[in-house]
Amino acid sequence: MAQVHGKTSGQVALNWLTMRDEHVIPIPGAKNVRQAQENAGALGWALTTEEFERIDEAARPWLPR
Repeated sequence: MAQVHGKTSGQVALNWLTMRDEHVIPIPGAKNVRQAQENAGALGWALTTEEFERIDEAARPWLPR
């Protein structure tokens, strides 16, 4: 999915988190400008519904019940 969107896996994960629940605001760490720029790359685009559901299904064992 990351390659399809031209993003990193971290950007895909942050995008999924923001799409998952409007009450969740991920706060990624950034120790330098490069990391802050990478985190910002998670914004301004969206996973498709199918991509979102695939990640959500894979993450289900680790999600709160």
